[in-house]
Amino acid sequence: MEVASETGASTWLSMLPIQERGFALHKGALRNALCLRYGWQPNLLPSTCVCGKTFSIEHALNCPCGDYPSIRHNELQDITATLLTEVCHNVGIEPCLQPLSGEFLKYKTANDADDFL
Repeated sequence: MEVASETGASTWLSMLPIQERGFALHKGALRNALCLRYGWQPNLLPSTCVCGKTFSIEHALNCPCGDYPSIRHNELQDITATLLTEVCHNVGIEPCLQPLSGEFLKYKTANDADDFL
């Protein structure tokens, strides 16, 4: 809670939701971000992670089966690519996965959400 009360900690709440800058959150992400900021437990959390361990916020932020490590990877990838474009030519970023269109994934650990990164 000390970090949440530091100067500038709430500036993300007053940002314009500009998609190109990565400032746009869908309502579920905003609700979860507010819960984490104020130390509240987000709604509808599973009791067990897909990796089989007990689910917690700490675990969700570090589990390789979740989205957060992918998001951190993508942010580092984008920063690295941006910096490399200053000194190199033909820098490219791998494209995002295409959304599913009727495919069936037989394993229940497969993420078939449309907003999967």
